[in-house]
Amino acid sequence: MLSADRAEPERASEQPRICIEQENFVLDNDVDLANIRAEYDTIVAFSVTKWVHLNFGDQGLKRFFKRIYKTLFPGGRLILEPQPWSSYRLKRRMTKDITEIYNRIEFKPTEFVSYLLSAEVGFETCTTIAIPNNMHKGFQRSVFLFIKPSNNLDN
Repeated sequence: MLSADRAEPERASEQPRICIEQENFVLDNDVDLANIRAEYDTIVAFSVTKWVHLNFGDQGLKRFFKRIYKTLFPGGRLILEPQPWSSYRLKRRMTKDITEIYNRIEFKPTEFVSYLLSAEVGFETCTTIAIPNNMHKGFQRSVFLFIKPSNNLDN
């Protein structure tokens, strides 16, 4: 996660502070989503959706997306680079648990954009901001910019 301090700089020459944090962002249950408050202007999630999905399944990934939405301030941005379904196959046998979760996945990466824009999550817009021209085909993935409505008062 990447965030900038929303506090006004004391002097005009000061820049907002940038904060990089690493943590497990998947809550144990949907009930805990009620306790989440907005903290960030921008969240960046590059190459993590597959790992959240393989470790927490469809419901865990959906809970991850909902928490991101609730954690963003109104007008906040999510920059997302999801991995394609074909990349999951390569890691499906890492552990017995991952194999079991992989076999139960129904929510495919091609559905992520429509889900994030749905009423269940609530992002207002999505724009493809890049498809990197990488030498390695596995890293030629779309990068999406989602915007939370700026008039959203209840997270």
